Amino acid sequence: MNLSQSDSVVPLVVDNSSAEVGRMKDPKCVAGPAIIDKHKASNFPASVLRIGSWERISRYEGDLVAKCYYAKRKLVWEVLEGGLKSKIEVQWSDITSLKASFPDNEPGILEIEVSRPPLFFRETDPQPRKHTVWQATSDITGGQASICRRHLLQFAQGILERHYEKLLQCDHRLNLLIFQIQEQLRFHHWSKKMNILSSMAGFWIVYRKTHLHPAQ
Repeated sequence: MNLSQSDSVVPLVVDNSSAEVGRMKDPKCVAGPAIIDKHKASNFPASVLRIGSWERISRYEGDLVAKCYYAKRKLVWEVLEGGLKSKIEVQWSDITSLKASFPDNEPGILEIEVSRPPLFFRETDPQPRKHTVWQATSDITGGQASICRRHLLQFAQGILERHYEKLLQCDHRLNLLIFQIQEQLRFHHWSKKMNILSSMAGFWIVYRKTHLHPAQ
């Protein structure tokens, strides 16, 4: 099935190789409202959109698009099918997790999790060279977006990065969320190392007692 163009979407944790690397701005340096208002909405093509078991794969240019509206603070996934466009709207304030991967020589991946279902719209009465008129509609994903929190998008290499950076500059909460996720990953990795060291220490204590200093 055909997909629509993809808007500029923004990730939280970036992966430049196989490991995830946090790419965050200092929360104190995030742009204010005056700067955000100067940012025009950005959009860029996606190759795959997956929500639960529902999936759309782009077949031709413009059929699957991700959009980022900086002033309105929302992300949009737009799908073109049968000559009509449909869209899924996610408010920035509903995003609870955001992760992006930028592996070398591979497609970029964006994953978000939301706290509540997004909004759905369909194009009505399309007219050449006129603005799209949208009408609220039911879940266009066959109900998957209403029950599945995670949205996954795939982009051609080099498409996602700059939109991600721009998003982080425009929203303090998302920028801070990246920092929190990064700290959680650090703590998780440190805890795993400590558990390994503790297990090794326990092994050597038992080994010394049973092999080096056996009971007389």
